[in-house]
Amino acid sequence: MKVIEANARGTPERQPFEAVYEEYYLQILRYTQRKVGNRQDAEDLTGDALFYCYQNYESYDPAKSTVKTWLYLVVNSRIKNYYRDKKSTAEYSELNEWLFRDEPDMERAVYLEQLQIWMARAIRQLPERQQKVLGMRYFQNREYEEIERELGLSYSNVRVILSRTLDKLKLELQNSRSEWEIP
Repeated sequence: MKVIEANARGTPERQPFEAVYEEYYLQILRYTQRKVGNRQDAEDLTGDALFYCYQNYESYDPAKSTVKTWLYLVVNSRIKNYYRDKKSTAEYSELNEWLFRDEPDMERAVYLEQLQIWMARAIRQLPERQQKVLGMRYFQNREYEEIERELGLSYSNVRVILSRTLDKLKLELQNSRSEWEIP
């Protein structure tokens, strides 16, 4: 997957849709074919979903989710519509459960991705020392003693910094929940 670079304001840059199409078309087609079991219907659904994405690409916000997540949300919506149109509502409910049983809940995936983006922004706003201690402990899985030696801090100071940093992030999360929460 290509990395989306940030512009001077820190907002992710958008790839041209042609590049998105080239990168994801075959993945989406294979995924759709697995879900519907028919190559022709999968091609139709994939084409329909990608055409929708092309028409609405300006409304896609790379700060809210990756383009891949957005594409799969659209494709899943098309697949659900496909089965709803083919089956009665009673059959659709059972089929929907079977169809998406092995796939992660897409709304949850978007929610977690938004939370991850929010968390990265919140961490970048922390003082450098707090960022270092947090990163070393939770992203590099280092022991307190190792952090203490590398940063020249006492063991208790490392624990206090980490505790205060986590408290600060928790409070920030509670205060800005509406920014990342899915309605």
